[in-house]
Parts: sequence; structure tokens; C-alpha cells
Amino acid sequence: MSRPGSPASFVGNDFVIARPRLQTANPAVSTPIPVITVPAAPVVVTPAAPATRPVTVPQHAQWLPFLKHCSVQAYDVVQRYSLITFALLFLLVGSSGTLVAGSYGANRIEASAAAASNAAITPHHTIAGLNITVPHAQLQAKIQSIMSQPATFTIGSQSMQLNPERIKGWLQITTSKGGTEDSIHINPATINASMLQLANTFVKEPVNQVSISRPDGSSQLIASGHDGAKLADPASLTNQSREYAKTLLDARGIQFTTPLQTVPFQAVTQTAFAKLIEVNVVTKQMYLYDNGQLTHSYPISAGAPATPTPIGQYKIYSQLAVQDMKGTNPNGTPYLQPHVHWISYFLPGGYAIHGNYWRPSSWFGVINSSHGCVSLPDSQAKEVYDWANIGTTVITHS
Repeated sequence: MSRPGSPASFVGNDFVIARPRLQTANPAVSTPIPVITVPAAPVVVTPAAPATRPVTVPQHAQWLPFLKHCSVQAYDVVQRYSLITFALLFLLVGSSGTLVAGSYGANRIEASAAAASNAAITPHHTIAGLNITVPHAQLQAKIQSIMSQPATFTIGSQSMQLNPERIKGWLQITTSKGGTEDSIHINPATINASMLQLANTFVKEPVNQVSISRPDGSSQLIASGHDGAKLADPASLTNQSREYAKTLLDARGIQFTTPLQTVPFQAVTQTAFAKLIEVNVVTKQMYLYDNGQLTHSYPISAGAPATPTPIGQYKIYSQLAVQDMKGTNPNGTPYLQPHVHWISYFLPGGYAIHGNYWRPSSWFGVINSSHGCVSLPDSQAKEVYDWANIGTTVITHS
């Protein structure tokens, strides 16, 4: 297996891949109040009735002419000044209305301000079972009891203990009352996301069985198939997360369970791949298939017996035109190979298809000599590099 090198420092066998505003209102105009002209009431004069006989007037009636005169004078005053009286009454009523409206508006403003103030100081109502308040001095002990409660997760047929640190990650701590008390909150969505993340580590894509149909009509199995797995009922974890959020703070124990569903592999040939690179580490040959058709074959040098090329199905995940490679030999001595060209990494750890200029052409197809990489002459390595792309499948087999 060869490993990339660069001006960066390396530790052990690790390697580094190079990275390629308001309109102003007009002043108010004072408009004079229109003068309301009230027409004088018509005065009807009734002619006096002719005297027919003398009338004796009682003594107390001597005051009647005086009273009548006063009444007429009062009537004239009221009639003459009726407009002024009307205006005074209008102002009186208007002022009263303004006072009432102003008082009503002020009351409304005060009520609104009071409501807003009350809303601002309304305390947060916690949900029973999902929140708890403890004295600050007891916080750590309470957290420890929550973290250390029995907690398991069974997925499919496999069971495991939940890490206390995972449970701690479900807790949200806030401080209240001047720091004398702390609140512990639980969010069911946080629990659900955490458990789904854990469950998905058990999800695997199926690995198809691959056979190659040779030009002579024969068939060769070059990769075994393996079943995959998926979550059969992801909603079950959501429901369990909601229920355990109600009891988590009581530290009574947690036991999650969810089923897995098998995803069977399929048996395919090279026609199932848009591009496929086959590497036979025994015959030391490489074959390129384009939409199922064999287009190129090359002699290669794979990993030496002490540093073999891994067997399996992989995909190219990185390509570099040139890079220094360095690593450690089986005997512990370091090596550095500068300016290695046309590199296509297919497996983390430094495994790649690349050009090899330091071996004689007579080695390719004859001797496996690499540190686990698949090497071939630079000119052929460039052809592979130009033809392949990120995601191309590489199958190594014996």
C-alpha cells in the first residue's frame, strides 16, 4: 500500500490528500367656525277684544300687568340671545364629550399597557414530566441519576447499552431565581434525533453478487453478495421518544426497541454498471467495462504478500493528477515516493490505482510489489484516470 505525501507533516501511516422613510404633513390650516344664523321667530299680534262691559279687577290682580311686562321682557331676552345660548350649550356638550372620550381613551391605553406588562412578566409554564426544577446544589446529583439509569436499545436482534453521555445530551439546563435553582428540560425531538442517528449505524446497503460473462461464454464470480438492512418502522422510535421524555427525569429506566428489515442482495453482471474496473490480483490484470462492454485490459502490479490489496467492492472517491506518497514499510522503515501521477483513490487508508514509474515494465503482470495499491505504467494509468470518474465501481478479487 502506498501512501500520499506532501509538504505537510505525517504521523504514522496517516496521509493528507491535497485540496485542489415619512412624508411631512402640511401645517394645519385654521378654518373659521361657520356662523349659524337662527331666524327670529315670527311675532303674532292678536288684536284686543272690544270691551263690552266694565270688569271689576280684584285687588290681587293689580300685579298682573307688572308680571306680564316681566314675562314679555324675559321672552325678548331669550329670543334675542337664543343664538348665544345655543353656542354656549354646544360648547358645554362638546367639552363634556371630549372629556369623556379622552378619559375612555386613556383608560384603554392604560389597560393595554397593563396587559402588555402582565404578558411580559407571565412566567413560563413548564410541562409536567418534561421539566423539573431543583436547587442548584442538587443539580449535578440529579443529572447523574438521570444519566446512570438503566438504558438499553434493541434493534433487530442486537441489543446494546445506551451511553450515559448520549442521555446527558438530551438534557437542557437553565438557571432561574438568581442562580439558586436550575431547571432541567427535555425535548422529545432531541431524543428522537439521537436515537435515529444511532439506529442508522445498523442500516446497510446490500452488496450485490457480481459475475463477469467472458467472451468465450464462461462466467466468473468476482464478488460475493451480502444482504443489507433498513429500519422497518422508524416511527416507532418517534413514539418511544415522546413517551420516555415523560419519564426520563424520574430515572426509572429506558428500553428502546425497533425492528430491522432485511434488504436482499441481487445477482448481477457487468451490465449493471455504467463503468466497472475489475482487478484480478492473482492474474495481475485489470479490465475496464463501459456499459457492460470490455474496452481495455492492462497488466498491473498489486499488493505484495506482506501488504496485500484488499479484496471487495469499492468506489473511487478522490482523484489527483500528482502527489507525493509516503508511508512505512513492513520492516518499519519509512519510504517516500515523490511525484506519483494519475491517482484514483478507491479505499480509505491510502489504497489507490496510480501510475508507477519506478518499476520496470517487465514487472507489470508478473510481480505484485506495492504496499496495497494497484499500479501500472504512467501512460496506462492516465488512460484509466481520464476514463474513470468519482463513483466508478472497483472490484478486486482473487
